Amino acid sequence: MFPDADKIKEKVRASLFEEELNPEDLFKTTGWCQAIARNQLFKNMTMVVIVLNAIWIGIDTDLNTSDLEINSPLIFQVVDNFFCIFFSFEISVRFLAYQKSRDAFKDFSFIFDFSLVLTMIWEVWVTSMLVFLMQSHLGGANLSVLRILRLFRLVRIARVGRLMSSCRELIVLVKGISMGLRSVLSTLFLMMVVIYVFAIIFTQLFRGTDEGAGCYDGVLESMNCLMLNVVFPEQQELMHKMLEVGPITYLLGLFYLLITGLTVMNMLIGVLVEVVSVTAQVDKEETAMKAVKEKIEELIPADSRQTGISRELFMKVIMDQGLVQTLSNIDVDVMSVVEYPEIMYHSRNALSVPELVDAILQFRRTTSVSMMDIAQLRRFMVNELEDLRGLIKSNQM
Repeated sequence: MFPDADKIKEKVRASLFEEELNPEDLFKTTGWCQAIARNQLFKNMTMVVIVLNAIWIGIDTDLNTSDLEINSPLIFQVVDNFFCIFFSFEISVRFLAYQKSRDAFKDFSFIFDFSLVLTMIWEVWVTSMLVFLMQSHLGGANLSVLRILRLFRLVRIARVGRLMSSCRELIVLVKGISMGLRSVLSTLFLMMVVIYVFAIIFTQLFRGTDEGAGCYDGVLESMNCLMLNVVFPEQQELMHKMLEVGPITYLLGLFYLLITGLTVMNMLIGVLVEVVSVTAQVDKEETAMKAVKEKIEELIPADSRQTGISRELFMKVIMDQGLVQTLSNIDVDVMSVVEYPEIMYHSRNALSVPELVDAILQFRRTTSVSMMDIAQLRRFMVNELEDLRGLIKSNQM
């Protein structure tokens, strides 16, 4: 039910040293498109526009009561077209910056952003064009059909996803919630079972009585009454109004309260805090491993990456001031690394980059001792004693 931090770390270690796809590595080396796509000012400007667009969605929802884009006030049409033009330009520049067009669709972030731009183009331009053509050729008698198109305005909610994908901290939180989804569903299922059992009991006890009138006349009514009075006591009036509108609205409101009031704020707050803590710990682990890996790869020759890093080469590399600073920043005891290299190189002449990084990180002061560490230490001591015993026998002979 709860996520295992050690298993997640193992997955990080397994995937970290796989070749990482950097979109800019696939860009052209000449041309204005790749120059704009690489420009940090353009990236910052895009981030600002993403934030403004997310804010504008709320303003538009609150003040624009028109069902269709073409019927919206002029200011809303101008702003929507501005955002649509900017994001279309931005995604086009990124697409044209690639050396090969198919490489763009190997990047998940590009596919995600491209999908959002398509939904924006559909809402702002395509839908407006369809409405204009239908009004021009079909006349006012068929305008009631156009109300169906207002459902496509809901796709604008997906644009907020780009804001989240641009902020690493939000991604950590979303990962934490997604990893805790099993715990959420298990807890909600248990809650509904308890409510169902007691709804049956109270219906049998109070049905037909003055005390149970309007609350315990049936199982479903009893479940609704128990849930509103116990789980959502402060939202009873809101839920009653939603039930009067219709069952779909009631279920949507119930889903909202379960997600916000119950899952995030109350019952599962302890689980989610633990999950977010584990996710942040894994993210810190990944950052530390990347920092050490990149610094070591800068210092060792290219041929040593293939054949392995010898102990002598490592003792030279470890003296680099930049590497020492990097290791100190992630709380690695550099003096212990220098004094006890035989622990890392025991019975081995060379280590690969992943093996060396993993061995170095074992010298962090915050690393906890596991049964595996004790077993490895025991094996190390046994091997050392065997070597010492063999040396003594050879000297006696």
